[in-house]
Order: sequence, then structure tokens, then C-alpha cells
Amino acid sequence: MYSMTGYGKGEAELNGRSLVVELKSVNHRFLDLSVKLPRSLIFAEEALKKAISSRISRGHVDVFTTYRAPQDEASLSLNESVAESYLSIGRSLSEKFGIRDDLTVSSLLRVQGVVEETPKDAPEEEILSLVRAATDRALDSLVRMRETEGKAITEDILTKLSEIERLTNVIKDRAPLVTEEYKAKLKKTVEEALSGVPYDETRLLTEIALFADKVAIDEELARLFVHIDHYRKILSEEATAGRKLDFLTQELNREANTIGSKANDSLIQETVVLLKCEIEKIREQIQNLE
Repeated sequence: MYSMTGYGKGEAELNGRSLVVELKSVNHRFLDLSVKLPRSLIFAEEALKKAISSRISRGHVDVFTTYRAPQDEASLSLNESVAESYLSIGRSLSEKFGIRDDLTVSSLLRVQGVVEETPKDAPEEEILSLVRAATDRALDSLVRMRETEGKAITEDILTKLSEIERLTNVIKDRAPLVTEEYKAKLKKTVEEALSGVPYDETRLLTEIALFADKVAIDEELARLFVHIDHYRKILSEEATAGRKLDFLTQELNREANTIGSKANDSLIQETVVLLKCEIEKIREQIQNLE
């Protein structure tokens, strides 16, 4: 089982070119990729996305790249009109406000747009090889982190499942006593009210049977145990089942709610509250699983 949260970094070099790919992933219902590439590498975006989607199925993934080209792969040129505009504005400011004009060549060169980089056509196949290699290494790192965190989350969920199972058994043991206590209480109330006058025991038994049927929670308990076993099976056998577990958590909560509404007993209702608290804790953890 994998978490959806993690970070990975990969680097590749080829013929004087180097590319660093960084991946940062967080929770998301689906796979959502946000890729930031320099203009000269836009053509590689599809290959990069394909590489990521082949190994990641859910999560929002931010992709950052840093590309270094050989010195002969780009040339620098001066944008004279931009430089003249900055010089003109500088002189105007100096004259208008009476301040010293300390504009230098080095400071002007640092102004965006004064010097432009004109890249030459880079060999696409080489750059695609760089992209694939760097992305694979970044994914290796990201997946390792997601797997480590996923194991920790799985262990926590298994612990909470054991507590849910214990609480369910508490309810199971208590449920048969509810009808017996109601029977004894009802019989005592009737006998005290009639003060020794004979009464129709058949009607009394009918009332008890109706009550027993109303508060019966055997089916809900059985389904809870089935869901718990199914949960454990998924956690042990499947690597990416976050959506399936999310649905199963809703089923756990539905059965707990039904038991709470049907059980006419304070101890069972108190136990249901604890049960729902554990289910909610699991629901929060499930949001982190792929």
C-alpha cells in the first residue's frame, strides 16, 4: 500500500547536457499532473507525463525541471531597444529628482530582457532520453518514500481495525442481554401494576418478540465482521486500493449508524460512539493512500 505524499529527485547527463527532475506529490482523488518545463523542452512534456502515469495512479504531482545545455547550444544577443528604454528612464529619474545616475553596464545586464538567449535546435531524441532517465530516477525516489509512508499508515489502520473488531464483539456480547433485560423489566412492571391479578402471558410474549425484532442487530454485526475481514485482505494483497477502502469505510460507518439507531441500550450506544470514532480515524488515514 502506498501513500500519496512524497518527494523524489532524479538527475541525468548526456553529451554535456544535464536535466534534474523533481517530483512532489500530495493527496488528490485522481492523478493530477502539474508540469513546469522551460520553453525549449515543451516537446518532452507528453513523454514526461507518460512516464509518471505508468507508475503513479493517484495524487497531485508537481513536476519541476532544471535543464543545463552545452555552451554552444545557445547564443546571447543584446536587445538594444530594451536597453535604451532603461537608460532613458534612468536619466529622466536622475534629472527630475536630482539623484545621481549610477547605472552601470553590469547592472544593466542584469535587467530582464536586455540580454536574450537564443537557443539552437537541440536534438530531441537526446533530450527525451534525458527526460526519461531523470524522471525514472525521480520516480524511484518518490515511490520509495510513498511506500515507506504507506506501510506506516497501513500498520496504523490495522491497529484501529483491531479496536473496531473488539468494540464490535462488545456489542455482540451485549446484544442478547438487551431483550432479556427488557423481558424481566416488562414482566416486573406488569406484575406490580396488576398486584397479583392474572394477566395474558401470550400478549406479554408477543410484546417481547416485537421488541426483540425491533432491536435485532445480528445482520449489521455480521456485516461489520465481514467488512473488517475484507479490509485486512485488501491491505495485505493490494498496493493501490485507496478508493476501494474509502468505499468500504463508508460501509463500516453505515452499519455502525444502523446499530446505534436500533439498539435500545445505553451501553451499546456508548460503544457505537467509540466505534464511529475509530472508523473516522481510519477514514482520515485512507485519504492519504493511493
